Amino acid sequence: MEGVLSEDFRVYSSSDTKCPSCGGKLIFEPVEQMLKCGFCGNTYTPEKIELLKQLPEIDTGAADGKEDDKCEIVCDNCGAVLITDKNTSATSCSFCGSPAIISRRLSKQFRPDYLIPFKITKEEAQEKFIEFAKGKKYVPRDYFDKSNLNKIQGIYVPFWIMSSRCKVSARGDGIKQRAVYKDKYALMSDFDVKYNNVPFDGSLEIADSLMEAIEPFDISQRIAFNSSYLQGFYAQKFNLTAENLCDRILSRMQQYGRETAAMSFSGYDSVKFGACGVKPYDLEHTYALYPVWFLNYKYDDRNYMIAVNGQTGKTDGYLPVDKAKRRARLIGHRIVDVLLVLLVIAIFGAFLAGLFFAGMHFIMSGAGLVFLLALVVLASPIGLMVFMAYRFKFQAAEKAEPFLEFLTRPVTKLSARRHDSYIDLLNETNMVVGPRPSADTYYDSKAKIEFENAEVFSNSEM
Repeated sequence: MEGVLSEDFRVYSSSDTKCPSCGGKLIFEPVEQMLKCGFCGNTYTPEKIELLKQLPEIDTGAADGKEDDKCEIVCDNCGAVLITDKNTSATSCSFCGSPAIISRRLSKQFRPDYLIPFKITKEEAQEKFIEFAKGKKYVPRDYFDKSNLNKIQGIYVPFWIMSSRCKVSARGDGIKQRAVYKDKYALMSDFDVKYNNVPFDGSLEIADSLMEAIEPFDISQRIAFNSSYLQGFYAQKFNLTAENLCDRILSRMQQYGRETAAMSFSGYDSVKFGACGVKPYDLEHTYALYPVWFLNYKYDDRNYMIAVNGQTGKTDGYLPVDKAKRRARLIGHRIVDVLLVLLVIAIFGAFLAGLFFAGMHFIMSGAGLVFLLALVVLASPIGLMVFMAYRFKFQAAEKAEPFLEFLTRPVTKLSARRHDSYIDLLNETNMVVGPRPSADTYYDSKAKIEFENAEVFSNSEM
């Protein structure tokens, strides 16, 4: 009947979904295209709210008899909590280096699903730390001291391992090179894909980018959790909330969505995807411990963390720059600049001196005087024309500038390159880690993907 809603029409109120932060009502804001809490003001995407429903909190229950064989070491300085067996002690925090640590009975459950045992020994890890630092510039000498390398600690880092199908809608641009022209296309890709066993570390004290840089781990070597593997090592408790984790999952899945979309287009010289909407579903998750060797290096009252994958040996991390070493390199760079300037002056001076003495020799001869008089007669009207061109901004003046630029171009280019290299030296840093593994590392090649791709010609550029 007209004007009457059918029974199949369902109405949802804002009370169906609560705010993850305060439990208040969420209301959809059409302008922002976000769900907003009317009480605390926080906003959430619908995708994030759906994902939050699938992510339970971890290690929140009270410890019981199953945890009696373990203890926890708490840092009073940074708050990090490490789990170990009762026979293993620590003298300093693995993350901030503070000696202010205490040991106590477990207060919360510690129930990982599985772990990957250490395969890299402490001695092998020390060699990895040395090899890694030798590939960097201006590393302080005391980093290589045995006393520093002996500080490394093996820690089982908590990871959330996620497998999920994702509905992806991505938009980007593609370039096809054609002779001197670049044809630009708008690209659209919609597909459903599955990513398997993508790890997300559950530690607030460890940089996410550092853990991603030492991936991947070989999950085929995982075993059911057994506290016996903690003997002589430490394990960190999972201390991220589901909401913290949710943002990272969506961000990484969006990046993988862009990469997968780019792989589905061929025949382009370059492809770049920007806007990407991802909706994970059929999410499967496990809680695992992965082996990592850590070295916490202190320099100029600042802590630098380097990590070695305890299974594969892949190494990455953050290292300081020895200011004295870099200063010496910059002084050397300036000395080379001065020598180059002196060389250019010497060459130019020798050229002018040669012209001067050749000219004097020519002028002193009788034929030279006649030539000089003819040159003055011919040059006078030309000089007058050049002067008039500059005076009234004629086209001749505009042509003179490219000629002068042509004469000085070699010196200008050399000067610009030397300046750029100096700035590069000045800004060199060891605080950049490698990228996370690409989408094809975790892409499920056995799961069929049906791409709905489209391309629309935009324009051509030279």
